[in-house]
This record gives sequence, C-alpha cells and structure tokens, in this order.
Amino acid sequence: MSDPIEKPEFERFPLKQGKTYGLMCVVDAKSEATQIPTEKQVQAWPNALIREVLLFVVTLLVLSLVAILFDAPLEEPANPLHPPNPAKAPWYFLGLQELVSYDAFWGGIGIPGLLVVMAMAAPYLERKPGGEGVWFAPSRSAANWIFIIIMGTLGILTIIGSLFRGENWAFVVPW
Repeated sequence: MSDPIEKPEFERFPLKQGKTYGLMCVVDAKSEATQIPTEKQVQAWPNALIREVLLFVVTLLVLSLVAILFDAPLEEPANPLHPPNPAKAPWYFLGLQELVSYDAFWGGIGIPGLLVVMAMAAPYLERKPGGEGVWFAPSRSAANWIFIIIMGTLGILTIIGSLFRGENWAFVVPW
C-alpha cells in the first residue's frame, strides 16, 4: 500500500529530538524574477562563487604558464628609416584599421558608433521578463543576436586585417 502523503524532495525542517518548530507564515515558494521554485534554485554563495574563484585561479595558472613557456611574438625594434610595409595596428585594433582602410568616416566613426549604440541599446530591447542566468534564453534573443553580430563582425575584420593584408594594404592570400 502506498503512502498517501508524499514526502517533499527536500526537508525544510529536519526533525531533531527536543527541537520544536512553529509555523510563522506561509509564503509563495517561487522567485519573482525567475518563477522557479526556491527548492530548485542554487544559492550564489558558496556554490557559484567558489566555482568562479576556481575558474579564475585555473585561468590565471594557464595564462602564467603560457607566458613563461612561450615568448611573445614581438617584432624587431622600430627603425624610422625603414618602416614596415604594411604598418599594422595591434591585433585588437586590426578590425578598426580594416574598416578605416575602406572609408575614413564610416570606418572610423559610422560603423563603430553604430556598434556601440547597438550594444548600449541591447538591454532596453528585452521586453519579456525572465532569462536571467540562463545561457541563450529565448527571451533575451535580441541582446544575444546583437552581441553575436558585434563580435562576429570584429572577428572577421581582425582576421582579414591580420592574414589577408600585404604590402601597401593590398589584399593577398596567405597560402
């Protein structure tokens, strides 16, 4: 014969001998922000914070090892009598340099300004509540697509600027 009273998955008030409990009030057990029952939620401290600290330490160790084991790909000291051709910006500005090579206004002001405005407007485009803390939540698709477009555009331009540009900024095939 089955038990007519279901036991909860998590016991909120563990029974201890000699301990008495009183019911103070009954509250809704769902979070307002996520609409998920509190029993299924995980506290940020210590669960998430310990994982983030561990990830930070592992990342720091890996980057330190890479920095110790491999030399930075630096070029020879600059010689003003023989400047390199092409003079390329650092890798993080190569996308911007690539845009400027097409058109000074649109590459230097228009398109970067549009990307910045899109990034600033992304939080205000979310109309539906929810999706906080969820990877690629459907309610946050506008912000996700804006981020993907910005990062994809910058990545493609950086690859073109670093691999496909030769003397006098001419388009070359690296292989």
